[in-house]
Parts: sequence; structure tokens; C-alpha cells
Amino acid sequence: MHTKRILIVGLGNYTHPLTRHSVGMVILDHIAQQLNMTWTLQRNWKAVSANGKFLVTDKSHSRSTDPVNSVTTELDITLLKPRLLMNVCGPSVAKAVADLKVPLSNLYVIHDDLQRPLAKVSLKNGGSANGHNGIKSVAKHLRTDDFKRLRIGIGRPPKDIDDRSFDVVADFVLGKLTEAEMKALQESVYPLLTGDALNSLCLKETLAQPPKASKAPKVRKPKPTSVDSETDTSESPENL
Repeated sequence: MHTKRILIVGLGNYTHPLTRHSVGMVILDHIAQQLNMTWTLQRNWKAVSANGKFLVTDKSHSRSTDPVNSVTTELDITLLKPRLLMNVCGPSVAKAVADLKVPLSNLYVIHDDLQRPLAKVSLKNGGSANGHNGIKSVAKHLRTDDFKRLRIGIGRPPKDIDDRSFDVVADFVLGKLTEAEMKALQESVYPLLTGDALNSLCLKETLAQPPKASKAPKVRKPKPTSVDSETDTSESPENL
């Protein structure tokens, strides 16, 4: 049986939980809860981590006439929340990668993205950090940008104040997630990292399709009914 070791990192400021900038850690807390994982302090990594091993059976066939081939894989999943500040979190991630001997192809870093609408998710393999200082720090200490990122949209500040200045953006990303924003994450992001969707990400390196918004049922107008005046005249003026 094949074992696949996975490291999933949630970026954020550990001392400032539940902020937009720490959305990666919010997502990681959800994954840990779903997998019944327990967080443990890792002093050598300057982080907290959680670990679990799970057997996953992938059933696939190339043609409809082929027998189903079942392949069972043991997923050895480690979740990591650096305790260093976002901008200097790279050493924490690099140390964990080295100690766990995780191939960079099995490293996923979850982080916030100002350029995407709230709760929109995309999977990116390598490339530019797009100005994200946490990703820059990770790439610097890994000495490569060849690792996967899960970018979680947090939207931008309200239009009436979004002048793209540092102060306005900083106040926004460091602000607490609102109840409505948390609900959007729960409805649109959590399902992509739960159960079979998480297994697909770890095994096939593909992101599940986001759930479609449910449509309100159409209400049909009742057809007008005609009243036969010859058979029902109880309400006619002549009978009152």
C-alpha cells in the first residue's frame, strides 16, 4: 500500500485569529475539526501542527467496459499553523518541510487573496507571489516558488473607502471576519476541503467544483376559476 505524505499550511498571524489576513488558519481549523485532529505545539518549527493518517480508496476505470480498479492509499496529512508573523513565516514552513521530508509537490499553502471576490477559491502551482508577503517569505526560505497555493478570496475594502492606500488595505485585512463573511466561507469554501473533495485534492491534486447556489423554487400562479352564476347565486345582490 502506498503512503502519500501531505503538508497543508494555513498562513496568517497566529496572535490575531479570525481576521481576513488569517483566513488560511481559519480554513485549517475547519479541516482539523472535520478530521478529528488535535493541535500540538511544535517548538522546533515555531508552529502548531496536527497530524492524522487516513486510508482512502480510489475507484476508477478507463472505459465503461473495464472492471473497476480499486487503489488504496494511506494519506499522512500534517496541518501547520506558523506562530511567526505572516511576513516572516518562511522559516517555520521550511523547517517542517525538511523534517517531514515532504516533497514540494505535496505542499499546499492556504492564504488570503485581496484580488478575488469573497469565498472564491483557486489552486495555483508555483509562480509569482502576487505581492503576498507570506508567500514571498515561504518561497525565500524554500529557495523556490514551486509549491501549490490555495488562494481564498477575501474581497476588497468597501468602494467608498477603497483608495488602495496602505492604511485602508491594512485595516481591512487585519479586521475580523464578519458573520456574513464566515457564512460565505462555510457555504462556498469548506465543502471544497471536506470529505471526498479533500481526498481528491490530496490524491489527484485537483480542486473540486464549488457548490452551486440553490435556486428558489418557481411559484406558479393559480389559474383563475370561473363561477357559474346559474349554479351559484348565493352571493348575488338579488339574494342579499
